[in-house]
Amino acid sequence: MNDLPKSLIETIAEKLVAQLREGTAPWQKPWQPGEPGAFLPFNPTTGKRYKGINALHLMSEGHADQRWMTYKQAASAGAQVRQGEKGTPIQYWKFSEEQGQTDADGKPVLASDGRQARQSFRLERPQMFFSTVFNASQIDGLAPLAPRPPAAWAPAERVERILQASGASIEHGGPEGRDSAFYRPSTDTIHLPGKEQFPTADNYYATALHELGHWTGHASRLGRDLGHPFGSEEYAREELRAEIASMLLGDELGIGHDPGQHAAYVGSWIRALQSDPLEIFRAASGAEKIQAYVLGLEQVQLLGQAASPQQAPVAADAAPFIVRERVGGKDLFSQSFATLDEAARCYVGKSQAANRSMEAADGRELAGVVWGPDGDFECERFASPEVGQAVAAAQEQHWQLTSAPEAERRVERVEGETIMKAETENAGDSEVSLARLQVLRGGGSEAGAVLDAAAMRQLGFSLPHDWTGRVMVQGMATGEVDGEPQEASADQLGLRPEFWSVYAQQADGRHQWLADRGTQREAVQLAGRLALIDAHSETDEREKAVKLARLHEERVRRDPASAAEDLVAAREARKGAELAAVTGSADLQRRVAQLEQGNGQAAHGTGILLAVPFREKDEAKALGARWDRAAQSWTVPPGADPAVFEKWHRQPVAEGAGGQEPRDGVPAAPRQPRQYLAVPYGERKLAKAAGAAWDKVAKSWYAGAKANMARLARWMPAKAGLQQGPAMTAQEEFADALRSLRCVVSGEHPVMDGQKHRITVEGEKHSEHSGSGFYVAHLDGHPAGHIKNNKTGEAMDWKYKGYALDPEQKARLQAEAATRLQERQAAQAQLQEAAASRVVRQMASLLPMAQPTPYLVSKGLEPTPGIFTDKAGKTSYIPATDADGKQWSMQYIGEDGSKRFARDSRKTGCFHAVGGLEALARAPALVIAEGYATAASLSKSVGFATVAAFDSGNLPLVAKALHGRFPGKPVIIAGDNDQHLEATQGINPGKAKAQEAARLTGGRVLLPIFAPGEQAADPKGYTDFNDLATKSRLGMEGLDRQVRPAVQSEIESRLANANQDALSLAREPLQRRLARSGPQ
Repeated sequence: MNDLPKSLIETIAEKLVAQLREGTAPWQKPWQPGEPGAFLPFNPTTGKRYKGINALHLMSEGHADQRWMTYKQAASAGAQVRQGEKGTPIQYWKFSEEQGQTDADGKPVLASDGRQARQSFRLERPQMFFSTVFNASQIDGLAPLAPRPPAAWAPAERVERILQASGASIEHGGPEGRDSAFYRPSTDTIHLPGKEQFPTADNYYATALHELGHWTGHASRLGRDLGHPFGSEEYAREELRAEIASMLLGDELGIGHDPGQHAAYVGSWIRALQSDPLEIFRAASGAEKIQAYVLGLEQVQLLGQAASPQQAPVAADAAPFIVRERVGGKDLFSQSFATLDEAARCYVGKSQAANRSMEAADGRELAGVVWGPDGDFECERFASPEVGQAVAAAQEQHWQLTSAPEAERRVERVEGETIMKAETENAGDSEVSLARLQVLRGGGSEAGAVLDAAAMRQLGFSLPHDWTGRVMVQGMATGEVDGEPQEASADQLGLRPEFWSVYAQQADGRHQWLADRGTQREAVQLAGRLALIDAHSETDEREKAVKLARLHEERVRRDPASAAEDLVAAREARKGAELAAVTGSADLQRRVAQLEQGNGQAAHGTGILLAVPFREKDEAKALGARWDRAAQSWTVPPGADPAVFEKWHRQPVAEGAGGQEPRDGVPAAPRQPRQYLAVPYGERKLAKAAGAAWDKVAKSWYAGAKANMARLARWMPAKAGLQQGPAMTAQEEFADALRSLRCVVSGEHPVMDGQKHRITVEGEKHSEHSGSGFYVAHLDGHPAGHIKNNKTGEAMDWKYKGYALDPEQKARLQAEAATRLQERQAAQAQLQEAAASRVVRQMASLLPMAQPTPYLVSKGLEPTPGIFTDKAGKTSYIPATDADGKQWSMQYIGEDGSKRFARDSRKTGCFHAVGGLEALARAPALVIAEGYATAASLSKSVGFATVAAFDSGNLPLVAKALHGRFPGKPVIIAGDNDQHLEATQGINPGKAKAQEAARLTGGRVLLPIFAPGEQAADPKGYTDFNDLATKSRLGMEGLDRQVRPAVQSEIESRLANANQDALSLAREPLQRRLARSGPQ
């Protein structure tokens, strides 16, 4: 499988590198100001724009039409993708799934519209999907693109509003006398030439937006790495993000795009993409974030206009009022905002522009480190009694000075300016803890408002009122989600984090974004502060003691100065606090007892298990079957009629059963029963910390040997509600990939034995061993494969998304594949022998061709010995033999030129000798072509027998076989030049296979050369030497001039070599005699 095509990532990167060299990459093309949304690709069915790398990939295809859609979407619109057109792959992720709701009896729960109610749930194993889309110019019957309605706003006015809403400091000209545009991170200022130096307002605003894109990278906004000098690779990477963002904003706002000022970075961009193909994915995602942030500034302005103009805060320097106190350790004062309006602008701008509110289905944002009582964070020292007393004193002092009403807004008026007075860090955190404590005690909306105000003042963001106390810190990188660039966990993508996001878990399991930090250390510090806030706002004193003890233990563990006895003491203190909490909690004891009782019943009960193949799971689910994780099997739900599931019945697992039957494609689970869990992907690390272990065969989490069952209770299948079904095996996943390219999966497909296989595709007559689809797949190591639909031109590289196969499973599957291969080969050999006997018998009823059939007339040919026709004289019959002269098949060519071979016959390695096999043996050279008409035209030119291999794929096999039979003959491969396929599908099979045949035999390749303009005007009609003889202005004379000298040269060269070899052999005996006689 080492010859598989490059990955989609490498393909896109290489293509963009080539376009960068030519100056034709999407963001290098200038756009004139005009209609908004007139350039970027979009899907007319959904009305949504393609984003991120998908947008760049589609734009790089060079189509003028913006519209892209799938094959099915085109068909649903009454249009049809033209045959032979090649689609363009895009990728997207799925992190949630919907299932129909059922009641306790397994009956559907109906919604208000009478349909079954559906419920969404997070997947444990996120799924990446590929889709193939076609441009509107590749589709027939699609209505022209309707003109867009005129914009209700002037582009320049809209950009001016954005610039004003940003609050960015923009300086024109300046004392330095520079007339260039740039952003200076050290002063957070944008510098622009005077407006009079720009030819148009659109040019000015396009430049201003480009620099505003850099401005978004400040640590207080999107937090990109801007601290690198001009000319560095990092500077060029930032410029790449800003340039792509300028392109996106230019299209959105209709102000055009002028990339002329950034040609100096092209070399750096090329080097970056060559060294790391994923860089273009990150850059595209970063550009989308820039665009979203900038456009989100409009929302900030609208919010500001909607608010009361009274008491609008005026920006002022708050530094003199910020007091930092260090209490026995590190200074954990987090980033502060200079003014209230800047803090609000950053907070609202991020939430509106980046849309960071996390829904339960967004599993990608959950794939990070979960912070909380068992998390990983740094906090202030409070180990020694002195430090503990200092902290307590600071908190007590603040709580005495601060009452709830006053905490709602603590603002001082200094010289007419409203500013925020910052308290010490710990005092500020205590204010948030006190406010949250009131919320937890049922303070209602008034207490919630106090919490919001306190959190915004002290932390710069609000906390959800139903915050569970758990915090998640996640390293973020760029990626594609549902075809759109969004932030995904760096761990999931295998990339280096660009920044770190902090999230708070809500009661319903969702996570709300709180803040971004440019470094992991800053995010860790923020998580530590939040953990202390949570501990001090705990209503249960026992739980509060546990949380503080855990924080203390973590601090001791991380402190390099801690001695072993310190760690032991902290651990024992934590255990003691946990024991006190457990023994003092009647509710927890009751839940543990219920859990143990439930586990006992599950372990000793019986159930009706079903053996449901994966391909039939949807049918079983529709009837009400449920997946039982404990049994690792589909089961009949309570109250359902078992007779409905009769075809899947198998023996129930009785009490004391020692093992389980394997489900379809998955080996039996271990003999010891396992308590399987329903753990969403984003919560996997939290479950692992509680003692969960991963079953790589069943692809599910289960309670490990040292599991804390109380902490794992939340993931018990009975409590999880809807959950993901069993994981696909490699064969099941590959079968789905085949179906996605419209291959018809039936019978023994897919066969994953590393061999090439044909498969029927949708829209053609079904055949088990033929069709326009092709695939090859293997199970070795990490299962992978390649699929191509030759009818549509779609292709896909596939890799198994599951874990490596269990050794026993892989061995079993490989043995099964080998057995099936032997059986298939034996059956195929029998069919081919029967077909060979049938065509030989058929020869008795045929007549040697005396007059040309309609096909030969159309090709300008006369009959040659060895071909036949029937009594009607309409059909041409071309025998196909192997190198030993055995006839295996027959090619039938109708009067309209349609071609087919005898059913179930062998074509591989077979050929037709124009003039007969005896004439071929006498020929001075082996001239091999694809079709009969081409071979006959060549035979007419060179004056001796030639060979027809029937198609390009057969050329290497036929050439190798005949070269082995006649090793002394030179080999000339007269290939087809399939330029029409090269233009539409990127491949030239005629040329490629001719070159392969020549390499195998040491031969020479000849391709036809047509008169100027002929092949360019009709590449499909001018491909082979018969076309040269019959269609080209050059005619037969041109064929003679191109072929005869080349063939004669090969013959003379071979004769010269043969004569030299003969002379060397003749001299050898004389040399041996002289050597034996020696000197006299």
